[in-house]
Amino acid sequence: MNKGKIIQIIGPVVDVEFEEGTKLPAIYNALKIKHEGKEIILEVVKHLDQTKVNEMLERARNDNKRNYLILLTLVRTGLRNSELIHLKKKDIDIKEECIWVRQGKGYKDRLIPLDTVLGDLLMYHCADMTNEDVLFPLSDMQIRNITHKYQGSEDVHPHTFRHSFAVHCLRSGMNIRVLQRILGHNDLATTAMYLDLIAQDIKDEYRKVKW
Repeated sequence: MNKGKIIQIIGPVVDVEFEEGTKLPAIYNALKIKHEGKEIILEVVKHLDQTKVNEMLERARNDNKRNYLILLTLVRTGLRNSELIHLKKKDIDIKEECIWVRQGKGYKDRLIPLDTVLGDLLMYHCADMTNEDVLFPLSDMQIRNITHKYQGSEDVHPHTFRHSFAVHCLRSGMNIRVLQRILGHNDLATTAMYLDLIAQDIKDEYRKVKW
């Protein structure tokens, strides 16, 4: 299998290898990659700030209630697209205020905290379903199309909301190990990459100060 090497991240700096055909962490604006002797600029998905997230949610709310609920679920849980489309009514535990992600990435189960507003909306949505019914019986591509429909001027994918969720949680003071468990990362280093974005935010804010 061919291998390349990231020689510069346009943003925070790391130095890692990637294998052709695998997905790179999509949390940076761009990567400069050296592959087979050539330098390649690879554009990747970036996170959205809360203002842009809320704008997308508002567009969906005014258009279609189901689509709004799909986006809101992605925004407030950090679920992967593949996890969302397999979510069943029985996975929503209102009493314990959590969502069960069963057989997620790595075939592991995990719990995700569920806020009251989202919990109530999900239960209303699935009120007439059986416990084994899927909440959103859609394909991966259909979820992507729903996301694109409300993206506005941004290039947004379902995974963009996962990154935005992680960044928002860290900005709000969440412990990184708690975030690791919510996201289902095996390696803390994967979650720690989001800290680089927070560090960049701090620098950007400092530059606004006039001396």
